[in-house]
Amino acid sequence: MNKNIGSESNKMIGILGGGQLGSMLAIAANKLGLKTHIYSSSKDSPAFNYATKYTLADYNNQIALKDFVEDVDIATIEFENIPEQTLNYISDCVPLYPNKESIFLSQDRFLEKNFIRQNGVEVADFIEINNKEDIKKWDFSLKPGILKTRKFGYDGKGQKLINSMRMCEEYFIGLNNVPCIIEEVIPFHMEVSTITTRSQDGSIEIFEPSRNIHKNHILHTSSIPSGLSSSLIEKLYEISKLIISKLNYIGVLSIEFFITNNNIKVNEIAPRVHNSGHWTMNGANVSQFEQHIRAISNMPLIKPKTLHSLEMLNIIGTDIHYWEKSNDNEDRKIHIYGKTEIKKGRKLGHVNSIKRFKK
Repeated sequence: MNKNIGSESNKMIGILGGGQLGSMLAIAANKLGLKTHIYSSSKDSPAFNYATKYTLADYNNQIALKDFVEDVDIATIEFENIPEQTLNYISDCVPLYPNKESIFLSQDRFLEKNFIRQNGVEVADFIEINNKEDIKKWDFSLKPGILKTRKFGYDGKGQKLINSMRMCEEYFIGLNNVPCIIEEVIPFHMEVSTITTRSQDGSIEIFEPSRNIHKNHILHTSSIPSGLSSSLIEKLYEISKLIISKLNYIGVLSIEFFITNNNIKVNEIAPRVHNSGHWTMNGANVSQFEQHIRAISNMPLIKPKTLHSLEMLNIIGTDIHYWEKSNDNEDRKIHIYGKTEIKKGRKLGHVNSIKRFKK
């Protein structure tokens, strides 16, 4: 029997995943008078330090999952690659926000892009690749493509720029013939993202879009304001509202876009709080983390207001050594995640730098 939750405080929120996003969700929940129970398979999960309770177990551990759902009133996620069986079980026991259908969709690039296209929103041209024969459907003489695994890809993992059929076949074989897509390379001049929140009563609030710059396929900076025209921003808001409503989604949804010649294409969606929304912690009247907790626990959303022009900088790998020795000041806030292992390409913190105050 699925539990129900009202607007009362002191509820226990279950969070699947123990990374930095889980940490910041737990901190936001505590601020609102709510308790959190982190479930993670990693013993080094930094979110354990901020939660009321935690469970260290694999995501397919039925005994641990049973104890977890019996302890929580609602559940949410901090990352999307959770086993389907686990999400089905949790969703049958307690309210899961966002819904499992949205999470399943985001786990599969082909299904995700089909959903977006079917709702009248532009995406890069793409085809499904299940075997070597499917590769012949893409004309590399007309345009190169990016071969991407349908599942378990992030920060550039599981994808490669392809210029020929032979190259595509070799890389596909190297991926052990797992289901993939080939996607058109978009000559964009800007990448932006929106952080949209939908509550249980269907009301929607959207943060100002950020302009994003990636290095080595990992987000490097997010900047506010984006520099987009008001008409393009309104179009981003329309698309974001459409997608989050069609998904019957509750919580924070991140959508990444390509801007090209005053046109907009959706790149991908993330069914959770997102790296590109970290600027809200010091640049808005409410953070994406508090807004998410408000939405899933049936509290009123706050209308987002941008307080400052700001740049968020990701702290990656050994860059942490410099920032650990630095101090906050009025215009620079340093957020260190407390991860124990330092390795190349790993997100270990971020810095929010205020550029100027808005008039």
